[in-house]
Amino acid sequence: MDILNNAWVVGIGGGILSGLLVTLITRYIFSKKDNKEYIQKLATVNREVVYALRPGISEGHIPDEEVLSSLINATARKYKVTRDDVFRPKQIAEELIKEIMDSSFISSETKKNYCETLAHLISKKEEVEDVLSNSSAENLERKISESDYRSRLVARMSSILGLTAAMGTMTVVLLRDLGAINDGGFSKLFDIAAPGFTVVFATMVAMMAMVLTMKLKTLRNESQDNDSEKSKK
Repeated sequence: MDILNNAWVVGIGGGILSGLLVTLITRYIFSKKDNKEYIQKLATVNREVVYALRPGISEGHIPDEEVLSSLINATARKYKVTRDDVFRPKQIAEELIKEIMDSSFISSETKKNYCETLAHLISKKEEVEDVLSNSSAENLERKISESDYRSRLVARMSSILGLTAAMGTMTVVLLRDLGAINDGGFSKLFDIAAPGFTVVFATMVAMMAMVLTMKLKTLRNESQDNDSEKSKK
């Protein structure tokens, strides 16, 4: 086919294909190092505990804190996550209260009764346990925020690498068609190696930028934590 002998078609088409392949491969490789799956498991555990308590609210039967803690522990073991990363009874009760208050199909009086059913999980908390609960919630929120940030960073970086590979492939093909590269053994080696070297170089730069960005974000979070602790004192 004559169209396949056209250098512009081959260059642009090959560049697009190589760019897509590099984007998918790099996104898969860098996503393996992310803890997004663990964050999803934590959300599943919290959601499953909330769903397990829903039927009892309408009947006025909510387990006490010890039984609820056992339910949370068992669900955390089921999904192989750390217990300290999962919501505590207070946070579970708060999630249920929010669902009740957000519902437009429940009367105000019924909402009040349902919330009073959950009140014992919030009011009967010692000060030390309350501090641990707040600390656990803050850690979970930070992990979710960091996971989302890394996901966006990986998506952006893989797109840049894909675009770099596409541009490198198109440049090599079009330079050969324009006669900028002579036919010979070295030129053939250059045709093969140039896109690869371009991607490797871009990957190294992107990884260094990603590591530096994550370190700066970690240092900023630690600085904010120290400032908040000093303000509490």
